[in-house]
Amino acid sequence: MLQIIRSTAGSWVVKILFVALIISFAVWGIGDITRGVQGGVAKVGDTSISPQELDREFRAQFNNMRQVLGPDFNETQARQFGLVDRALEQLIQRALLDKAADDAGIRVADETVAEMVRKVPAFQGGLGQFDVNLMRALLQQNGYTEQQFVEQVRADIAQGDMAGAITAGATVPRTLAEALFRHREEQRRFDLVTIPNTAMPDAPAPDEAVLTQFHQEKAARYTAPEYRTLNIALLEAAALAKDIEVSDEEAQEYYDTHANEYITQERRSLTQVVVADKAAADSVLAAVNGGKTIQQAAAAAKTEAVDLADVQKADLPPELADPVFAAEKGKAGGPVESAFGLHVFVVSDIKGGGTRALADVRTEVEAKVRQEKSIDRLYELSTKLEDELAGGTPLAEAVKAVGGRIVTLSSIDNQGRDMDGNVQGADLPAVETILTNAFSLPAGQTGSVAEAGSNAFFAVQVENVIPSALRPLADVRGRVLADWQAEQKAATAAKRAEEVAEKLRNGATAQEAAAGITGALVQRTEPTRRAGGTTAIPASVLETLFAAKPDTVATGASQTGQVVAKLVEVIPADPATAQAATAIAMLSSNQNQALASDLLAEYMAGLRAKYGVVINRSLVDSLYRPQE
Repeated sequence: MLQIIRSTAGSWVVKILFVALIISFAVWGIGDITRGVQGGVAKVGDTSISPQELDREFRAQFNNMRQVLGPDFNETQARQFGLVDRALEQLIQRALLDKAADDAGIRVADETVAEMVRKVPAFQGGLGQFDVNLMRALLQQNGYTEQQFVEQVRADIAQGDMAGAITAGATVPRTLAEALFRHREEQRRFDLVTIPNTAMPDAPAPDEAVLTQFHQEKAARYTAPEYRTLNIALLEAAALAKDIEVSDEEAQEYYDTHANEYITQERRSLTQVVVADKAAADSVLAAVNGGKTIQQAAAAAKTEAVDLADVQKADLPPELADPVFAAEKGKAGGPVESAFGLHVFVVSDIKGGGTRALADVRTEVEAKVRQEKSIDRLYELSTKLEDELAGGTPLAEAVKAVGGRIVTLSSIDNQGRDMDGNVQGADLPAVETILTNAFSLPAGQTGSVAEAGSNAFFAVQVENVIPSALRPLADVRGRVLADWQAEQKAATAAKRAEEVAEKLRNGATAQEAAAGITGALVQRTEPTRRAGGTTAIPASVLETLFAAKPDTVATGASQTGQVVAKLVEVIPADPATAQAATAIAMLSSNQNQALASDLLAEYMAGLRAKYGVVINRSLVDSLYRPQE
């Protein structure tokens, strides 16, 4: 809920607070790991952070991430993303700033807090005014009392004042931004000679000794990976769900609990005309009421009619929503004034809203109940499987006892490919996790039961291991010979490139220097910036020539051949243009924010040292350990 307040602030100081948080991870890790923070997950000075506060912050961040990543994003993934530690660190950061604000004597007036609360968009009713009942309902949904929320807003304002005081005046000289602009926007033009490796003639066939030596020297290219045969025990929620019965009472309970999901909003389709003045709007309205279509009325007013299909009330501007959803089908409405102008409209279609009855969504509800019950059953059976394996039961028997299945993957590498290069097990849940686990086990060992995503568990037995080994030359002779020839051609191309470079240094043109070299391509580039201006020039060559004077020549290897480049023109950036002014202003802003971020990060580190921070890591881990 506090994210509502923080998102309304929108200041770059608040954004810097988040940057400081990220930096604190790099400097301090996820916190000082200690024992003895009794009753709380962490302690900042003499202030304890409760498990409830951490859970509330974690839930807020989890819900925000879910809005971005979609409903499939689950709490297991949230923990893997580090959301628990991030939530805890943010609470610590706020506690540190709160203590600093208190020591500095910062006090926030009640009226200032009330004004901030009244401005929260989520608390605005249909008419755009603060709605205290809506606020209380939202606070209750998010686990806040009104007093808790008010005090947290007060603390947020004080913390923002502290951060603002530290970062105030954090500016860098404009001359630095101009220098950066000149550096970034300077352009250069080059003469290029590109020599493809493939255009070089084949080298004479090597004798057996040369090929054998090449095979040995490049052994990594021709070494087969380690292969393993795996027996994978799988417990899957989807398989368990098939046998789960859903009673009428369970279906009704789920339906009642999730009633909002089965409410269908009314939708309407309309055609509207938006004009700038009332006289024009009245004219359009009169024309429609007189029998013309709204399209004809719009054409007469020298404007366009716009169709809005299948919209909900929330999709329309607030001023327009109520009139449109109160209008009769086929009759003209308006004029209605909004920020866009004066609207005249005709509703062409109405799709009534309402609540879908349980009988209409019974199949959907039963599927959801089965899914929930199968997840509960999945965790229960995974514990049973772990117990069976711990008691010495063979993997095949143990998984059969809990209703799972065995999948065998024969002679695969750590990417799931067999000896012929075919991918095996692609349909397994979280196959990358399974393979990582399997290739960490010794031969003959069975691993622990672990999660395969959010809807499955697995255990792997390594049946046998075929060690990594160098393939015999006879098995890869064709590939070795092709690789040897490719290296000889690359070496020949490199020699030709040096010859071209020497000619360019002695005053020859690019065309003259490349004469007689089969396949050579000569070109003059368009003006190029130092930051990724072209893929035709290797990065090392570009770096060299952007630090050099005109007529400098450099060579380098690309993925397909050799490139010889000569610097022929330097085009300085002009900071006096209108476009440059915008870019320089942005650079200045970025540099100012970077400086402020550094200052705030140093300040937070100082507060941490001053007040002391201890974290009850064992308690945090126990609170967010996956359920068994």
